[in-house]
Amino acid sequence: MAEKEKPFEYQRRIRDTKVIAQRLDLGYLRRAARLLVARSRATWALVGFSVLAGVPLVTGIGPARKSLENGLVSESHAFFEQRCELCHTQSFHSVPDLACKQCHDGAPHPAKEIDAAVHPKSQVRCAECHLEHRGRVRLAEVSNGNCTSCHANIQEHADGAKVKDASAFRKGRHPEFSFAAMPDQRPLKLNHAKHMPKEAKMFRGNKLPMECTDCHVADRTSPTNQPKPVTFEEHCKKCHSRELEFDVYQILGDKAMPSPHTKDAKLIREVIWNTYAAALRENPVLARKPLGNDLDPQPDANAWMERVVRDSQAFLFGRKCGYCHVTTGDGEVRKVNRIAGHYAESKPEGEPWLTRGDFSHRSHRGVRCDSCHTTARESTRTEDILIPAMQACTPCHGESGTSLDDCAKCHLYHNRTYENPRAIGGPLAAPVQAGRPDSK
Repeated sequence: MAEKEKPFEYQRRIRDTKVIAQRLDLGYLRRAARLLVARSRATWALVGFSVLAGVPLVTGIGPARKSLENGLVSESHAFFEQRCELCHTQSFHSVPDLACKQCHDGAPHPAKEIDAAVHPKSQVRCAECHLEHRGRVRLAEVSNGNCTSCHANIQEHADGAKVKDASAFRKGRHPEFSFAAMPDQRPLKLNHAKHMPKEAKMFRGNKLPMECTDCHVADRTSPTNQPKPVTFEEHCKKCHSRELEFDVYQILGDKAMPSPHTKDAKLIREVIWNTYAAALRENPVLARKPLGNDLDPQPDANAWMERVVRDSQAFLFGRKCGYCHVTTGDGEVRKVNRIAGHYAESKPEGEPWLTRGDFSHRSHRGVRCDSCHTTARESTRTEDILIPAMQACTPCHGESGTSLDDCAKCHLYHNRTYENPRAIGGPLAAPVQAGRPDSK
């Protein structure tokens, strides 16, 4: 039997740290990688190019200035368009209010004195609403969003606000006009229906129906063509001069003249006395004639004068004047001021029908009066409110998609009564401070 073969004995390789370290190439840390070098050089080259390219932009050399322009300025600011520093007083900052107030007063908001609300952050900055660099547009025109951002929930944006929320000019999103609780209490008896009957007819030589413009005449000197106050001399006398007749006994005949239409009752009484005195001097026989249904004449001329004057005054003040005017218990005529708006006995100048909005008849001069004042032809009482309700405006101003829907068409933001008169010397002249009322 052959001798049994033994397996080879495994010889372990002798490994230690020193032997392993000899296999490593420790010089790679001292050799720069080409990719890293190229990337670093490209980065620095780009930084250098950006710095060189930015120098003309910052200094405004050559056409580089144009590349910094942010669009054309508004049409009113076009004449100083290249003088950026007039508005941008600080580099890389928005235009401060002080820069705007060098030319504009920036009167406070609310514009109407009836509103006493105060914005918690005082006044909104000018540049938040009046955005420049939008082309040759009117800077005063702002989008509705500038208004509705607060007025859609006015109670959260202003302290002491009394107005209702408004998010758009349409039913359910805008409050109804406030004149509904303002009946016209002027002491006159005015019946529109009698002046504008449905069927044509004649009255004292004048043809009816009348047109609205026969009495309501636009004031051409007013920016809004506000109608002039209706007066007796200009608009009523042609038809109603007989309402001033006082000759109750028809003594004067063809020589009878109407009484003057004035608030001075003393003057009217003097006119009546002087008229009969002149007639008696001219014809003394008048004193010996019975008056009215009397069978016997007056005892003498003095008694005749007292009777005639007394009865004529009672006839005029108690009956004739009452045809158009409201009289008091003692027969005196309640005085009414010549106003164009809502009658207020405590305010001689009256007050506007629209307390928070503004209306321009000039802008609506191409529209028939009764297309808006739809109830005028059927009105029989003075206290009837003939101002159009909101539904008369919404067909044109509700959702037309044009500038007719803008809030600023009817509402003001700035109170112009607090503006300063401007000194002569251009729009950049210093404002005149004298005479400016304190803002509230």
